[in-house]
Amino acid sequence: MAADFNKLDSFFQTGDSNGKNKPRKKLNHGQRVRLAKLTLPCIAAFLLSLLVIIPQLRQQINEIKIDITKPKTGELEKLHVENTIFYITDKNNQVHNITADNIDETEPGSKLIKIINPEATMPSAEDKWLNIKSPIGFYNQETNSLNLTDNVDAFYSDGITMETFDMTYDFKNSKAFGNNPVEAEGFFGDLQSQGFNFYPETGILIFTGKTNINLNEKSMEGNN
Repeated sequence: MAADFNKLDSFFQTGDSNGKNKPRKKLNHGQRVRLAKLTLPCIAAFLLSLLVIIPQLRQQINEIKIDITKPKTGELEKLHVENTIFYITDKNNQVHNITADNIDETEPGSKLIKIINPEATMPSAEDKWLNIKSPIGFYNQETNSLNLTDNVDAFYSDGITMETFDMTYDFKNSKAFGNNPVEAEGFFGDLQSQGFNFYPETGILIFTGKTNINLNEKSMEGNN
């Protein structure tokens, strides 16, 4: 029997009997139209979603740029120290030590230092001393003075405690003073005055202005 070469050609073109490796059929015009109707809405929806997402991404990027701010001009030139102790010498070469949480120069080159939670120990005559502290203080390098504000607590080694709104320690003239109301307690009793002066050289503490004193009777008794 003669071989049918046409059948052999068709066998090699379509693959084996299991239908593997058959060439893809070309889509006719109607099939292409149906495929376009299915895919075009999907593409349109994808492009529309990009139009919504991209502006949001740009907005987020802009917000990030706003949050990341550069240091202002001059900020890096300011003095800033944390958890420190610094020392000041008065006219009698007495050394006063001051502890602070932070010290910051108010302006570059201003020589005015802002101090957070300053606490200072000031030596006085005959091994006496005055301890003062407040939430905020300012040290002026030009006048060599320390100003404590926002409620000042002071303790004198003679056993006197004081509370006042602010006080100034003048290292140049070796004098501490305040011109606001003072409340004090000690061995003598308690008092209220309009201000005070303290002279470390002599250890004398003077209350100024109108002063009310409630004396402790025991302080008036002599030694037997």
